[in-house]
Amino acid sequence: MSGQLGQFKRKNSTFNFRCPYCGDSQKDKFKARGYLLEKKGNYNYYCHNCGVSKKFSKFLQDNNGELYQQYSLEKLKESGVPEVKKEIDTITQPKAFPDYLRSGSPLRTIKKISQLAWDHPAKKYVLDRKLPNQSHSKLYYCPRFYSWTNKLIPNKFKDTIKDEPRLIIPFIDENNKLFGYQGRSFQKENKFRYITIMLDESKPKIFGLESINYDEKVYVVEGPLDSCFVDNCLAMAGSDVTLDVDVTMVYDNEPRSIEIVKKIEKAIRKHQHVVIWPENIKSKDINDMIMNGMSKADIKLIIEQNTYKDLQATMALSKWRKC
Repeated sequence: MSGQLGQFKRKNSTFNFRCPYCGDSQKDKFKARGYLLEKKGNYNYYCHNCGVSKKFSKFLQDNNGELYQQYSLEKLKESGVPEVKKEIDTITQPKAFPDYLRSGSPLRTIKKISQLAWDHPAKKYVLDRKLPNQSHSKLYYCPRFYSWTNKLIPNKFKDTIKDEPRLIIPFIDENNKLFGYQGRSFQKENKFRYITIMLDESKPKIFGLESINYDEKVYVVEGPLDSCFVDNCLAMAGSDVTLDVDVTMVYDNEPRSIEIVKKIEKAIRKHQHVVIWPENIKSKDINDMIMNGMSKADIKLIIEQNTYKDLQATMALSKWRKC
């Protein structure tokens, strides 16, 4: 894993690097307060910045699922567990080893953002957007987007001469199966900033289905990158969401957008909870709020304090439209 951990270094039996959970410090790239510490032959992870404490196996599972699978198999072999083959078959079932990480999966042919060097342009783009480190393993870098897509859907793009690199935002369902993705351009002036590719047209364009917990409060935002800053969150990725569970709809902060106002009105008619942003918030979406100095905790508090339903939602929407 050393290649994906910033400022990685080893001293005897201790390993030190930038914390992949909190990112250590956006201001100082040389801060490294995450440690793997050995005690009685076992390793544990601890961050002196955010206080995260985990066993090594859980740390590995959180930050590199593929290596975790290899590690689990090696531990089984070392332990001499009877019927190891049966145990291996259980471990490699789809839920433990997702389809989108199996050999032959298109995502296996490109790199996660978490695997890129810290000075890689795509890594810098993600860091500039202040996306939390936990999200870096969910996003990918594709150096030749049109050519890569044509391998999955022949002749999807007739002209690949002007091919370009893009950030890949994968759509993965509850069964850990890749069913589509968005390619986000790194160029601000590109008129096609997002290109959505569906491998299964019967699926809705939703990001985050593979990690959602329906037993807890579910939030739905408009953009996949915005969802990285809200716990237990889905992103609509260009489509309206119809779910059989209670959700809180968090639309962009654009009161003069007729389309967004209509979506909020529709959500209110469906008796859904909606977030109506307060007047003092000028940023148009969550990622912009983060880039303008807010923290993830700030966003959570604002959402909690400005969630409405039914008549209260209608009154708050009326006031918001006049901002």
